[in-house]
Amino acid sequence: MKNLLQTQSIAWAQGVRVALEAEGIRAVILDEHDRGAMGVLGRVRLAVLNDDDVAKAQVIVARLTPPPTGPPPSWRWQKRGLILLALDVALFVAWVTLLEGSQAEGARKPGLLIYGLAGVVVILFIGGVSLIILGPRADKR
Repeated sequence: MKNLLQTQSIAWAQGVRVALEAEGIRAVILDEHDRGAMGVLGRVRLAVLNDDDVAKAQVIVARLTPPPTGPPPSWRWQKRGLILLALDVALFVAWVTLLEGSQAEGARKPGLLIYGLAGVVVILFIGGVSLIILGPRADKR
């Protein structure tokens, strides 16, 4: 008897056992009623009874295992857009602080720094929103 897999899902172990038995491979589930720490379900083991069937069983498990998933391709674009918007908020606060400081000093015209920072805030906002909106187009490829 050889261990084939360990999982926390009894349903997954039962499904694999049924698939193995459909192929003529005898398998058993071990530790099905074992409780782990604090009453949380522990590891469930699936074992193949005949050691000669392990290689064939591993092929069946590999075929049944779903491919790993990750974030969609659009997340790369949208994540950068969110970073730009977060940076934009910080620069907007700095811009408002500079603008209020220049207004408090008198009726002086806002300086070149304030106009430049306002332009950067607008450009970052447009860029961030554009990346977030255009992100899902990457999923269509």
